[in-house]
Amino acid sequence: MKSPEKRRQKKRGGMTSLSRIPARLNILMGVVVVMLGALAFKAYTLQIANYSTYKAAVSSNTTSIQEENVRRGEIVDSSGKLLVSNTGTHSIQYTKPQSVTDAQMYKVANNVGKFVSIETTQLSDSNYAGYYILDAGRAKAVAKKAGIQYAPTTDTFVKQAKKYVVDHKSEFPLSNKQVNNAMIFQKMTNAYALSTVQIKTADVTDEEIAAIGERQSTMPGINVGMYYTRAYPAGDDIKSLIGTEGKVPDDSINQLLSQGYSRDDMVGVSFLEKQYEAQLKGTKKRVQITTDPKTGETTSKTVYSGKAGSNLILSLNSKLQDDVRTIIKNNIPSGSATGGYAVVLNPKTGGIYAMVGVDRDNSTGDLTDNDAANVNKAQVMGSVVKPAMITTGLMQGVITPSNNTLTDQPIKIAGTASKSSWFNTDGSHNTSLTASEALEVSSNSYVMQLMLKMGGLNYSSGMSLSGLDTSIFSTMRNGLARFGMGVKTGIDLPGEISGLKGSTSASDIGLALDESFGQYDTFTTIQLAQYVATIANGGYRVQPHLVEAIQQPGVNGAKATLEQIPTRILGTVGWTEAERNVIWNGMNLVSHGSSPYVTGGSKIKTLPVNVSMKTGTAETFTNGVSTTANTAISFVPNSNVAVAVVFPDVPSGNESNPNINSTYEIWEKVLEDVEDKDTLNASANS
Repeated sequence: MKSPEKRRQKKRGGMTSLSRIPARLNILMGVVVVMLGALAFKAYTLQIANYSTYKAAVSSNTTSIQEENVRRGEIVDSSGKLLVSNTGTHSIQYTKPQSVTDAQMYKVANNVGKFVSIETTQLSDSNYAGYYILDAGRAKAVAKKAGIQYAPTTDTFVKQAKKYVVDHKSEFPLSNKQVNNAMIFQKMTNAYALSTVQIKTADVTDEEIAAIGERQSTMPGINVGMYYTRAYPAGDDIKSLIGTEGKVPDDSINQLLSQGYSRDDMVGVSFLEKQYEAQLKGTKKRVQITTDPKTGETTSKTVYSGKAGSNLILSLNSKLQDDVRTIIKNNIPSGSATGGYAVVLNPKTGGIYAMVGVDRDNSTGDLTDNDAANVNKAQVMGSVVKPAMITTGLMQGVITPSNNTLTDQPIKIAGTASKSSWFNTDGSHNTSLTASEALEVSSNSYVMQLMLKMGGLNYSSGMSLSGLDTSIFSTMRNGLARFGMGVKTGIDLPGEISGLKGSTSASDIGLALDESFGQYDTFTTIQLAQYVATIANGGYRVQPHLVEAIQQPGVNGAKATLEQIPTRILGTVGWTEAERNVIWNGMNLVSHGSSPYVTGGSKIKTLPVNVSMKTGTAETFTNGVSTTANTAISFVPNSNVAVAVVFPDVPSGNESNPNINSTYEIWEKVLEDVEDKDTLNASANS
């Protein structure tokens, strides 16, 4: 009889320990089968499914793409005269491989340095030290002197050793040849992976080119390429308008690197070169460099031949530009005067024929070209604003084309000094003036009274301005802005400013009088040019521009194409023909009127074309001395030419009239260089 215990064991589970072994083996075998399946799947993906992907990844270790600069676009004037071109020279370049160590670059730099000498003044102390400790013997000597553990492959050692060398540089001298190699090393380390930097760009000799070409297999990444620099066949004066190129600026390096630039690339850094960088730069040539992993030899293959930069065709007439520059320089007065500025443009298209700026150091009398000052330097402009002020009065309905007579008289406001027109300071020449006659004699009194009317007041001697709302400033400024004054013109140059607007608080309400005749807010010369163009063309504000067209280079034998810059209208004045004629008649009287107080002088009327104009004089102070800004705008109605000139800080009492004389001389040159008198006169009569 079996014991109860044995009976219970037999019933429990129905198996002995021996019978459970095959089950465990089955589980183990199952795991093994799953693992083998996973390995087989991985082998399949590596060798079959993703074969091309992994092959490309392997190839990338020995193949890289090198980008080479192409010719930058040229710049020509409206007659086709070449203003900016390119000079190509051989250069020694380095394209940093995708995976390279400092030790490998150190070796290459030393090899290159055997045959190439470069300028070393820009070698930094940090790179001097980094180069120094890459030699094992020198590194051990540094470790011993610094009292640090010699461990050349660690970041800690490199950091400590470099700092010690920098702090004790005189104790660790390099020979001239080693300094040369260190500078080459610095240029190489500054490159990003697969980017190209210039090792040497100037005075590369035939011997250096030959030496590098014969030894490229021992200098991975080093090659001979082309380096382009700007040339100025028509003279360097044009740089002050067109601008220059230079190395990628630090403040925009990240942005430009993300766009495919290299740190060593030359880019437009000012004016037109900067504004049209995208068009001028072209598309880099791409060369595939393959390195044999066994021999180290490299081969190259062009995968994209590149595309030269587009050419800029300017509206600028370089002959007129040179002539206007001479005129402005000759008319800048001596003494306190700080310069002269002028813009000549087409009122119908906005194309600029000439834009000249000349700064004057009034302590030495030295003159410096600064054409960009026309867009980035603001000045009170004086009475040239009066056509816009009178237009605003007409459009506000406080005067009409047929009812616009006011009496010129000194304006006496309670608590302030008397303000008057230049010819009627004491009231002995009080006279009735129409709006056109007010322009002829440049009546301050007329526009001050007009301002008061727009503010809901009529002038009376000794009146208070307490009832004049500060919104009058906005009314006047909006009127000026219709013509382009006080707002950016949109010219195709970087750095344009809009000028400064004075305070408009209730305590400043008296300055509304000064605002009405142009002695409060400041404006730029290009705004003055857009303003006179708007008057000249009948009332539409055109965006001024220097680039007339962009010539796109052809690809694969295709012809170049021309992209014309369209005329862009930014707004309209909105006046009636009768209102416009009030302004045109008044500005014609400035240059051709018979009043004893006519402000245009007698010179302008002798021109063979019927030029209308408005002059301006604004009181300023220069170095504590009373001075004036002398300005002028001029045009032939409906024609293709308008002119604006500004001479700031002219000594008070100066009788040279630089604004009028330069205007006359500029129109003489316009008739020689741009338009003939018959065309201009015909347009005026149309």
